Amino acid sequence: MKKYSLMMWLAALFGKMLPPKKPAFHKMQDCDFITILSWLEGWEPERVYKTAYRQSHLDTYYTWDEWAEDMKPLPIAVRAEMERALKIHEKAGNLAALRTYAFLYEVLVEKWFPRLLGIIFFLTILLTLTN
Repeated sequence: MKKYSLMMWLAALFGKMLPPKKPAFHKMQDCDFITILSWLEGWEPERVYKTAYRQSHLDTYYTWDEWAEDMKPLPIAVRAEMERALKIHEKAGNLAALRTYAFLYEVLVEKWFPRLLGIIFFLTILLTLTN
């Protein structure tokens, strides 16, 4: 996947116009941190996992394959290191495109899509009854 495509550039541009919103770190799971950091760095998730352990100065409890199999909670130091890395990206403004995608999901998918389905359902019933 090419990270800096036109769509990504437009999403980042639009994201800079949105009101600032801090990531909800307390709601994120370890796999969320790994996925987001992997996307931001352009790395494979395994590299993020190993780097987080190395930066937290801990030996890995599980190999990547063992952890990815059942995703047991990571040690607090490793999670804190991933949170720190995400805060660095946040300060650098690298989360703008993700903020756009989250905004579109919240507005379109969670808010308007159910309403649109309700209107279509109502119109279908109305048209069926009129025939």
